[in-house]
Amino acid sequence: MTKNNGKFLSTSIILLTFSHLFNDFYAGFLMPLLSYFQSHLHLSITQVSILPAVLAVFGSILQPVFGFLGDRFNKKLFIVSGVLCSALFMSCIGFAPNFITLIFMLMIGASGVAAFHPNGAATVARLTQNRSTFMMSIFLMVGCIGLAGAPFIITSIVSSGGFNKLWLLSLPGVILALILIKVLTGEHENKSSAKLSDFKILFVRKSRPLWIMFLIMFTRSVVITSFMSFMSILFAERGLTMHDSGIAISTFLICGSIGGLIGGYLADKISRKIIIAGSSIFACPLLLWFLHADGTFSMVLLGLSGTIIFAASAVNVLIVQKLCPDMASSIAGISMGLVWGTAGLMLPVIGHIADHYNMETSLRVAAFMLPIAGMLVLVLPNIDRPAKHLSKE
Repeated sequence: MTKNNGKFLSTSIILLTFSHLFNDFYAGFLMPLLSYFQSHLHLSITQVSILPAVLAVFGSILQPVFGFLGDRFNKKLFIVSGVLCSALFMSCIGFAPNFITLIFMLMIGASGVAAFHPNGAATVARLTQNRSTFMMSIFLMVGCIGLAGAPFIITSIVSSGGFNKLWLLSLPGVILALILIKVLTGEHENKSSAKLSDFKILFVRKSRPLWIMFLIMFTRSVVITSFMSFMSILFAERGLTMHDSGIAISTFLICGSIGGLIGGYLADKISRKIIIAGSSIFACPLLLWFLHADGTFSMVLLGLSGTIIFAASAVNVLIVQKLCPDMASSIAGISMGLVWGTAGLMLPVIGHIADHYNMETSLRVAAFMLPIAGMLVLVLPNIDRPAKHLSKE
């Protein structure tokens, strides 16, 4: 078993954490630019909603595939190529001359996001295994900070007339990928004999808690992605600027990263069920209140909403990994990717509601899904110390 006591491992953890920061930073390029693409490419809201759905499919749903390949072959390959592809293609989506080209660029850039996440998370979980939920929450928090920083930075650059300079933001990711090639080796890898047939453990009788967790994560993800994706359109309907929406999305995610850290810390002290249920139930009225409010107070409510709803993020990921420890990357890919991406496929439905009514109404519908996730916690067994782990054997 690999121990985190050497310079190589310490450097690797730091690099992987920064990689997550930039990987999610590039993943956040699309959301604040949705209103720009809507007007520049003359798209309907339903068409606009297809863009985050593409990001969800290739950036999230493909994660189990890359996780399986990382378990089976070489995690370093997918970590490095993931950072590189997301940096190069997501930074240049503003140059897309039409809807089809934009989708093609999103497909490649988002695939880079998908390649990094399960392999990076599984590697960090292995290297920091004695630090449990809190260390995983730090890894996720840093990624959330990257995702949160993108809207503010991008809208600031665009507002100052520097739209054509967005591609320069790819340079940190390219440089980081080159460093990862040099520093990461195979020493931290656990050899795996993962096979496609191993996924049969997801369908045995004792996998029921895992599927309940997936359903909880799916329901929560629909709400989070809806608010992240359509914030700029909501603000445009209210006559506010793109920069205002960028600040709002950043506020939501930065406060969310703080909430994730707090939730990860508390989960090592109290019941994880309480964290998940409380996060899901109390975030609903806060989001509804935010939609009704305006001005500075609405930003305060949005920040509180982000803090509460993201408090369970690290808890959810760690639980599913502990339920199925033999396939850490693959399960991380399902929980962080497939579930999140499938939730993203619901965005056209939310967009369709907005086309027929307005964005505020559609987001209210999304917010009312949160209590469902909170109630599903009641049917879970003991998830603090699972009695049984799913095993390939």
